[in-house]
Amino acid sequence: MSYLPSSIFHLPSSLAVVLLGSALIHAAPSADANATEYKDLGVITVTPDRVSEPLRDSTANVTIIGAAEIEERGYQTVADAVSRISGFSFASNGGAGQSSGLFLRGFNSGNILILLDGVPLKDPTDPSFSAGLAHLRLDDVARIEVVKGAQSGIWGADAVAGVINIVTKSAAPGAHVSLRGGGGSYDTWQGGITLSADGEAGSFILSGDHYKTHSFSALRPRDAEADGYTNDTLHFKGTLHLSETSSMSLFYHQIDGDFDYDSGNPDDSLSHGNFSDRLGGMRWDYHSGALSLQAQASVNWIDREMVDASWGPSEYHGQATRATLHASYALDEAQLLSGGFDYNRYEGSSTFQPSSAYDNRGIYGSYRYIADDLLGARTIFNATLRYDDFSTFRNKTTYRFGFKRECHLLPGFFTAGNLYSAYKAPSLYQYATNQALKPESTEGFEFSAGYRELLKLTYFRNRVKDRIDYDFGTWSYFNSPQRYTLDGLEAEGRYAIEEIDTVLSANYTHMFSLSDDQGKPILRVPRNEANLFVDYSFSDTIHLGANLQYVGQRTDYGEIPLGSYTLVNLSYTQRIGENLKLSLQLHNLFDRDYETVHGYSTEGRSLYGKVEYRF
Repeated sequence: MSYLPSSIFHLPSSLAVVLLGSALIHAAPSADANATEYKDLGVITVTPDRVSEPLRDSTANVTIIGAAEIEERGYQTVADAVSRISGFSFASNGGAGQSSGLFLRGFNSGNILILLDGVPLKDPTDPSFSAGLAHLRLDDVARIEVVKGAQSGIWGADAVAGVINIVTKSAAPGAHVSLRGGGGSYDTWQGGITLSADGEAGSFILSGDHYKTHSFSALRPRDAEADGYTNDTLHFKGTLHLSETSSMSLFYHQIDGDFDYDSGNPDDSLSHGNFSDRLGGMRWDYHSGALSLQAQASVNWIDREMVDASWGPSEYHGQATRATLHASYALDEAQLLSGGFDYNRYEGSSTFQPSSAYDNRGIYGSYRYIADDLLGARTIFNATLRYDDFSTFRNKTTYRFGFKRECHLLPGFFTAGNLYSAYKAPSLYQYATNQALKPESTEGFEFSAGYRELLKLTYFRNRVKDRIDYDFGTWSYFNSPQRYTLDGLEAEGRYAIEEIDTVLSANYTHMFSLSDDQGKPILRVPRNEANLFVDYSFSDTIHLGANLQYVGQRTDYGEIPLGSYTLVNLSYTQRIGENLKLSLQLHNLFDRDYETVHGYSTEGRSLYGKVEYRF
């Protein structure tokens, strides 16, 4: 393919990757022509309690977006996919590659912990410690596990509103190759290749993807000077089986993004930047009977360079070093103990800030008990507790206590709830302006009730104190002394009409409280939002889909109102034979003109297509 990322030829470890992959291919059995390329993990989740467990056995509020849904609905980025889940909303300073923000239950991106295969993606160069959301594409993703509600009791800092775990694809038995390419509106082109093998000695998967778009003007009007974007993503994951009970894995993930943007002028042709994110590490796993152990170490390097038409050139460099030891032990069929230790070190520097760093050490534990029949219901209890020690500011203790009950008298009816606490740590940028900063603290709860997949209602309430705010007079951050509350209601449901091979699904979110500690509106978060999905299986090989997305009124900086909008998106996927797949997506069918950020453009009516061949 002509769209392989150039960075694939410049990896320091490229020789070792090729040699390991070659050895595993030769060790693998011959591939079956009808074999599925990637493993189907079903409804097993790893995010809520850091253990592999059936989704049914977790008290957490979990949503899983699988590879089939990603493909059939044409999601391109992590933000595309999760912004269709109840409680989430999204804002961007223009098109692909532009600065973006994700919101969950009224909290911004800095309060949502994003993981890649269980490894936190925190950008030490970002003022809010957020991941590089605009650059996270989905070509090598098997599923996205989303856990709503505070999760600091198990994951530590910044898991305030929830956790998003991006789980990458793994190799299926045999050796496989996948080629893909596509294009569409705004002179958009993409292509990629995946090589994978799984045998007795181990497995590996190596993928490279290139995406390039001419796009449109970041600032309105949309047809002003275009601000293009290029993304090269490289991913490797390899495992060697040391014995029947243990294995050693290596992983490497690299993103290189080049983007143009507008600095106060829609015809700005000078402002541009690049983003580089490299994550590498190793993991050891041990499973024997009731005992499971995992040790992991990783390093994440993030570099950004900007050339601004108004401010001139600037550079940002960050590094996150992590080590984790986790263990779980099943006392019996009903009881599970788990826990571990985390070490994190964050370092960063920029043109505008001196070098700064801090360390974080955490210890956590969890207990889960399942009673098959307690007062007429299958009942699950879960308790987690975590203590974090920081080198620079106050230490924190957080918790999560949860339950779930599945009624025997009315099969399918369930209730669940979680009581929790969480915190957001100051970023390196924030701490450099005020070394007296404390972490933000949140306490809250959520309660859910529902019947099968037909309907689920969730009420949530969170109380925030010591909010980290910015003082434009002193150019520094401070902790606000006031407290405020965010609460709301989520509704979601799914109904299959088997007679016409159609599935209807929908969700709705309403925020009751949407003001900060100063009584001002929470910026860019709608009070009401909703999604409706219609999925129709025309045949075993053809799928048609439609999505109606409604986003209510919001408020932007300067208390500027942003109007509500409704979008309609269509999708078509078809399998041709065993190995070929075609997909088409039509975005913004009625060409609505809307804003997610005041003054910035959004995508008009656009059409994209993609072809993938697997063998």
